[in-house]
Amino acid sequence: MTAAPASPVEPAVSDNAWPSEFSALVQLLRVALGRAGKDDFRWPAGLDPAAFGTTVTRHRVGALLQHRLASDAREALPSLVQDQLQEAARSTARRALERSAELARIAKRFGGAGIPFLSVKGPLLARWLHADVGARHAGDLDLLIAPERLADADAALRAAGCRRSQPDFELTPRQWREYQRLKHEFEYFNDAAQIRLEVEWRLEGLGDAAFDEWLAAGARDALGGVEIARLPAETECVYLFVHGAGHGWFRLFWLVDVALLLMRDDVNWHSVMQLARTRQVETSLWQGGQLVERLLGLPLPEALRVPAGQQARVNRLTQEALRRMQAAEPRGGLAELLRETRYQLRLRQSWPGRAAVLRPRLMSPSNWKMLRLPDRWFALYYLAAPCLWLRRRFSSKT
Repeated sequence: MTAAPASPVEPAVSDNAWPSEFSALVQLLRVALGRAGKDDFRWPAGLDPAAFGTTVTRHRVGALLQHRLASDAREALPSLVQDQLQEAARSTARRALERSAELARIAKRFGGAGIPFLSVKGPLLARWLHADVGARHAGDLDLLIAPERLADADAALRAAGCRRSQPDFELTPRQWREYQRLKHEFEYFNDAAQIRLEVEWRLEGLGDAAFDEWLAAGARDALGGVEIARLPAETECVYLFVHGAGHGWFRLFWLVDVALLLMRDDVNWHSVMQLARTRQVETSLWQGGQLVERLLGLPLPEALRVPAGQQARVNRLTQEALRRMQAAEPRGGLAELLRETRYQLRLRQSWPGRAAVLRPRLMSPSNWKMLRLPDRWFALYYLAAPCLWLRRRFSSKT
């Protein structure tokens, strides 16, 4: 679907309702995405450039603004902000190159060990959506593998100099099986390159991976002299919505990804929505659609319109995401855990999806590290869970 030309729209946010730096950032993103003209943006009187820069950094969109804003639009910004955008672009480009090199290195390792994988998000997504790996925030590297190859991938990454950071202890055979059931990823860290990798056997929120099907249907891109597979386009579209919704759209760069998808003319949104229905994640797409329309002014395809019977529920989820976008970073604690759990349960439409939210909260692998039990006594972890939770809570405060 090709986005319609920019047209007059209601203000994305009210200066009375949102921090001025957030409101200004949203309006500037509209300019960058072509949803408003450069003359529609005026630097708000009294807005502190340093506070605005902090907001840009928090939402990980500095490089995007540097790449997509016309030079005259950038030059109209305070000099401090111009410097911050230039530095964000340099830093993001450097990080993207480092992560591209690491992805190619790991791909060669996995290829040598006969471990097929799919790259999720990361450099290949940046190239597809932004046409430049340096224009999108470069964070972790995400690799999707078949569940039965997890042990092989774990050994290959350790041999490649990556330290497993989560779980950061050795698992017994029973714990290994339970971890794969409760969680969806192992985390690793390359201390030399300062890069985090996540090896996933399930895409969070989408249920079990159709790995062989996705591997066969996915596109393949060359990177650093090696061919790397990525998710099929429609699956990646659904996952970008699900991933952003899972984080409550806390950072605007996730919403920008969705906006760029909506601006493409090679996405079949009816097929995307059909896949979302199959995976029972339509709510994430409805919520993301409402946010991108309201904040960034993108017109929505009919397939993403919220059905009347779901409007009230989706509106509540949208309001919660808007709150998170302008709130301080969560500090944890019981109140935040309960609020997050309630949000995640509302986001899921099926009982299996809601059970997947609750299981890791009822049985934390942290308990296994704190209390080492032989596999034959594994059931005792359920009885000890409340006491171990209290112990973790007490330890975190001391």
